[in-house]
Parts: sequence; structure tokens; C-alpha cells
Amino acid sequence: MDVMDWDWIIEGERASEGRRMRRLRRIRARHARRVFRALIAVTVVFCLAGVGTFAWLGVEQAGAARRAAESSALAAKDDHSAEKYARMVAAAREYNRRLAATPHVIGETSGKDGTIDGDFGFKSDTEYQNLLDFGDGIMATIEIPSIGVDLPVRHGADAYALENGAGHLHGTSLPVGGQSTHSVITGHTGVADKALFTRLTELRKGDVFYVRVAAQTLAYKVERIRKVDPDDLRDVRIQPGRDLVTLVTCTPIFLNTYRLLVTGERVSMPDDAPYPEDAPRTTGRDARPLLVSGVALLAGMPVAMVESRPRVRPYGRHGMKR
Repeated sequence: MDVMDWDWIIEGERASEGRRMRRLRRIRARHARRVFRALIAVTVVFCLAGVGTFAWLGVEQAGAARRAAESSALAAKDDHSAEKYARMVAAAREYNRRLAATPHVIGETSGKDGTIDGDFGFKSDTEYQNLLDFGDGIMATIEIPSIGVDLPVRHGADAYALENGAGHLHGTSLPVGGQSTHSVITGHTGVADKALFTRLTELRKGDVFYVRVAAQTLAYKVERIRKVDPDDLRDVRIQPGRDLVTLVTCTPIFLNTYRLLVTGERVSMPDDAPYPEDAPRTTGRDARPLLVSGVALLAGMPVAMVESRPRVRPYGRHGMKR
């Protein structure tokens, strides 16, 4: 005779009622635990969604302010007369002729004693700063339709230039085109809220990019892609008779141990390259889908943990040890 039989003999219906009450209390306790876990999961979801929303709003506001400043500076070009454009371009070409004819240092400025001063914005070179300046240090724009890039190009490669577009490497030709010129435009890779030159690795030989300067659009077709050490400048020097532009960024992403050089040679439109509006293009990658996906993934983890907990029946089919 088992325990249940003895309980029935001794207690009768009271034993059965006691078992029902105990089982009811266990069911209520399990239900309360599930409700508590669900409430925690919902709270975490809303907290993460709130953090993600405020983070995105901050990114969006910063981006809007940056775009407004760039648009304002670029709009200033429209007020220049054709004559002033011509004078600015002529001065830039004269600078380029002197640059091609004399030895010079690329990417650095030096004092009278020959020491390097580390001025990456090259503010000390007043002639350079005054040439081809259409406002806020912007000298041109670089457009790469195939990877969704359209950025202002500023004098120098200091933090302000590279965080708000692309920079022009001091000691290389100004980007106005012409024989025996080689302009170098540099940009960041892997910045959280900006595409910049992150997708430069996707370019292939034959792709086209455009430089807009002083109401002119210059087309360049990619003819060489190389990965070099940071101090290897052989591929960015002027080559007699050629009109070149090289785009530079750090690689691999986040390690930045090498420099990726994408060199294009000037071609005519529309024979060798389409006009910018006719070029195959993609838009720049938007950070919002990644942000939303990340928040959704993190928010769903607590729910998944609650739902995936094994519902083990204790000691048998009816919850009673045999």
C-alpha cells in the first residue's frame, strides 16, 4: 500500500483537498514567476529602445548640423562670378606648375631649420590656404557614384577636414586637372556615424569618380589600386604628362596599418565616362537599419531567455515523486 492509500485511510477527503491546494499554490507560484520575468523583459525592451532612440537622435542632429554647414559653404560658390572662378583656377594651375617643377615634401610642412612641424591642417602655408577656397576651407567636392560618396574636399588633412568630409594632401597638386598633375584626396574609414571613405575598398578598375571645382566637373577612371605602407609615397608623386587623382584611406578597418591608394586618370565625358547624373550609383549606407537591428536584437534577448527556459516536470507526469 503506497503513501496515497494511507493518506486516504487516515485523512479521507481532507488529504485529497490538501493535495489540490498545494498543487494550486504551485501553479500560482509558477505563473507569478513567469509574469515577473515577462515584466523584466518588457522593461529591458523599452529601456534599450529608449537608449537607441536618443542615440540615433544625437547622431541625426550632429549629421544635420554638419550637412547644413557644408551646404552653406558650398552655396557660397554660386555667388562668384565667372571671372573670379577663372582667376582662382588660373592661380591654382600656376601653383601646380611650380609644384611640378620644384622638389617638395608631400603631406608635411617644415620650418626654416628643416624640422617637421606636424601641422596637418597646413595653416602655416598661407599661400596654400588662400588658393581655391570657396568658403570654410572647401576647395572642391569628390563624388563616387558607385559607392554613394559625395563629400566636400578641404585644405589639409587635420581632424576638422577629415571628420566633415575629405581632405587634400598638402604637397600634391590642387584638384583642377591639367597635364603633369597628381592630386591626392584622403578620407577616414570606419567612423561610426559617417560613411566617408569606408567603402573605398569596393572600387574596381574601370570605376569612375568625379571632382567638381569652380563650376567644372572632371571625370577620372580608376586605373590602379594598391595597398602600401604609410610612408611609401612613390605612387602619389607627379607623373609627367598625366592628369591623376589618388584617393587614400587607411586599411584594414580599425587597424590602419596600411594605406589603400585608388588612382584614377582623367578621361573625357561622355565618350570615356558618363556624366555624373548618368553614372551607375548606390546611396551611402544608412546607419539607421544597423542601429534598429542592433536594438531589436538586444531587446529580444531577455524574451528569448524567458521563452527558452526548459519547463521540466518535477519527478514525474503529475508532479509527484513516486
